[in-house]
Amino acid sequence: MRIFACILVAISVSGPARAQSPVLMGGYDAARTNADLSETVLTPSSVSPSQFGRLFTLPADGQIWAQPLYLPGVAIPGEGTHNVVYVATAHNTVYAYDADSAGPPLWSLNLGPSVPSTAYNSAGYTYTDITPELGILGTPVIDPAGATLYVVAATLENGAFRFRLHALDAAAGTEKFGAPVVISGAVTGYGNDNEDGVVRFNAAQHIQRPALLLLNGVVYVAFGSHGDEGVWHGWIMGYSAANVRQQTAVFNTTPNGYGGSLWDSGRGLSADDQGNIYAVTANGTTDESSNYSENVLKLNAALKVTDWFAPSDAATLNDDDGDLGSSGAVLLPGNLLLTGGKQGLFYLLDSTKLGGTVANDAQIPQSFAAANVGIFNLAVWNRAGGPVFYLAGGNAPVEAFSFFKSQFVTTPSSVSASGFAVPFNGMTVSANGGTPGSGILWMITADDWPLPSSGTLHAFNADNLGEEIWNSSLNLTRDALGQFTKFVNPTVANGKVYAASGSGSLSVYGMLAPGTNSPPTITGLVNGANYASGGMAPGEVVSIFGQNLGPQALAQGTFDGNGNLTTSIAGTQVTFNGVPAPLLYASAPVVSAIVPFEVSAANAVSVQVTAGGASSEALTLPGATTAPGIFTEDASGNGQAAVLNQDYSLNSDANPATPGSVIMVYATGGGVTNPSLGTGIISGAAQLAAPVTATIGGQPAPVIYAGQAGGEVAGVMQVNVQVPEGVSGDPTVVLTVGGVSTQTTATVAVK
Repeated sequence: MRIFACILVAISVSGPARAQSPVLMGGYDAARTNADLSETVLTPSSVSPSQFGRLFTLPADGQIWAQPLYLPGVAIPGEGTHNVVYVATAHNTVYAYDADSAGPPLWSLNLGPSVPSTAYNSAGYTYTDITPELGILGTPVIDPAGATLYVVAATLENGAFRFRLHALDAAAGTEKFGAPVVISGAVTGYGNDNEDGVVRFNAAQHIQRPALLLLNGVVYVAFGSHGDEGVWHGWIMGYSAANVRQQTAVFNTTPNGYGGSLWDSGRGLSADDQGNIYAVTANGTTDESSNYSENVLKLNAALKVTDWFAPSDAATLNDDDGDLGSSGAVLLPGNLLLTGGKQGLFYLLDSTKLGGTVANDAQIPQSFAAANVGIFNLAVWNRAGGPVFYLAGGNAPVEAFSFFKSQFVTTPSSVSASGFAVPFNGMTVSANGGTPGSGILWMITADDWPLPSSGTLHAFNADNLGEEIWNSSLNLTRDALGQFTKFVNPTVANGKVYAASGSGSLSVYGMLAPGTNSPPTITGLVNGANYASGGMAPGEVVSIFGQNLGPQALAQGTFDGNGNLTTSIAGTQVTFNGVPAPLLYASAPVVSAIVPFEVSAANAVSVQVTAGGASSEALTLPGATTAPGIFTEDASGNGQAAVLNQDYSLNSDANPATPGSVIMVYATGGGVTNPSLGTGIISGAAQLAAPVTATIGGQPAPVIYAGQAGGEVAGVMQVNVQVPEGVSGDPTVVLTVGGVSTQTTATVAVK
């Protein structure tokens, strides 16, 4: 479907289409800010109990400890193109679900037998942090260029503990790049568990909790302990993303000691634009020469320590299990690094000169007590006036701290009205860039202590935390989240919130479809390529305007198992003279549909939209044999037309056609074809029944072919035209089909 790939803008023409930002890793980015700054649908003014709620749930076979990931526009073999949400469970299963509707998985794959939590029990100790099983804990990472999802699964096979790195095709769920590979590693040293001066990675003594990091073609995987029991170290392994059997680097935080776990409450290693990696370690041996517990570490791609910081009380932190590394490192603009530990202290550091340990910590730009109990998670909203960070301690409200000049103001800029007993929350900021008034702080909290407990998803006005605009407990029948899971951040993407639970399900929240008290209303209908109003032709792509026509967040059409474009999106359906129309996308203000071929040049066509169980009043418009319009690059109907050159490259000023060559012009509204086409199908070539002529720069241009665009949804037409001699620059291109002409404002680039 070349036209969908090359001129997708033509599908979303005249609609509120917006770039869909993927969520490729835990914490949203390598800085681990926990922020989606591309959200325009979900705002403090649009999210309310009457408009926002749970849309559907997606089942899983175990607890979900990894943050859900989101990738738009994935071509699933045999299933069409979907926006996909990826879910990984403690039972070692990865699911790919359509992100916009309830239904069976697009694919799923189990990665082996999980580890019963009782397998970690040692003499006098019972492991209870994560029960009843451990499989996939660390959030996977997606390489969008290669459409590959990297994930680590823990298995117990015939008494042997193993971790495997998998590289899954994001579209098909199949292994690639030599995966899976058993993770192993060794360093020289005389620390705990060494044999003859070599410390080897012991899978039975570690868990893979931090989110994975993909940086410059290398997948980095970090490990910590299971409750500080047994013999453990902090480990980082690097593997080539293109061939996971090639290990690029191994790092042990305490080769000549013990401990130095990397767990970060699941947040993951951070990385800056220069390729430096930052890790924050927990309790263990600290000597700052080979053992780096209770440290902020700066490492290069080869995992060599290039700089480090440890607070002056590192030894006390170790004695008190006061992990510095309970929240990982968050990178801020201006080479700043923010981290905090179980003490409740925040450290603001200069990432270009961490500076080591100084008795009075004089080299620290800032340190202050921000929470009464340990800091396990935070979110940062990078705004024009400086970043704001959010956190919630134990038995405390959620607080916001603003940046002023070179430091954070230590008095909160806003505080929530209520407090939360458990500090192990997940949190995400969603906003439209740094725009004030657009921000929401989403937070998943436990309803009670001790755990296990049910959980609640909250939405706070990020500018004023005292305003809680919605939460999932206000309407438990409709919106209940399920069991709380520690540290798992909600994923906000494309107008929806994906919230994981320990109940074996992913809850999907968004703007609710219009209710029966708000029926859809049609206010207008135009050609989807050139905005022309008038008669509708069979197969024409049209845009329908109005109110309450569909979901608040734009949802794209999908293809069924037979390869046909479906006639329903998120409860929205459009009929022309009672015939359901294939839908390209649907949203509250606009729907893009294809006039069914069954509606042949009728004298009058009745158009009706059904959404949320209610139907609009019918709009009656004239029919037409043809109503052609040319798609344009910017979806305005004006300027550069959607044209491919003779070599199938995209026509543009930088890549013009030559006189005498044949170009392919994409349009709609050409009417019926010979042979006739079925509504909504993906079709091969078929000639237009009506005669077609063309001009370029006002000069007649021979038409070589005029008909259905091969491999595209029926209704998208392709006209192959020979560029006449004597034209150059950006001449207009005009098609005339059955005596009706397209707009005169579309242009083609000619050398």
